Amino acid sequence: MTISDGKPDKQRRYRAYFVLMNASLAALVYSLLELLVDRLTGFDPQDHMSPLVTVIYYTPLVVLMFFVPMFLICAKFMRDEYAEQLWRRTSVVLAYATAALPLIIFILAWVWYFATGDTKAEQVHWSLRWLSDKVQWGDALIVVWIGYMMAFVVIFQFLRWRDSR
Repeated sequence: MTISDGKPDKQRRYRAYFVLMNASLAALVYSLLELLVDRLTGFDPQDHMSPLVTVIYYTPLVVLMFFVPMFLICAKFMRDEYAEQLWRRTSVVLAYATAALPLIIFILAWVWYFATGDTKAEQVHWSLRWLSDKVQWGDALIVVWIGYMMAFVVIFQFLRWRDSR
């Protein structure tokens, strides 16, 4: 292989695809753990950081959670045959999830709501507050976008893991 035929360059791009996907998954896991710790203990690391440190600390997470998955979904030139096959399988699973998950979430939330019997908004448990809160369309769009990007990464990595077994 020589550099003139482009194969080392292609191999580097193909490997970079999986490295970036792994980094996106790591950022997702870290963010979910941070959110879980905040919900369970009330400790939020941002409360103990200056605004400049917060920006420096969270910028890589934002890039890895928002922009890298969006780029990887669109970057066909970085995928080899296996990654392309995984991408297609992930898209099919994501289409099923997009169709079924909202209904499942609403059913489970309303079952929980009726089981707990809380009817006053200020008494509603934090896990159900989103049902009664007024949400701006921009906030809803960002949450759906994040959810879609992260669902793609998780499904892709799960299928990749399952193939390796």
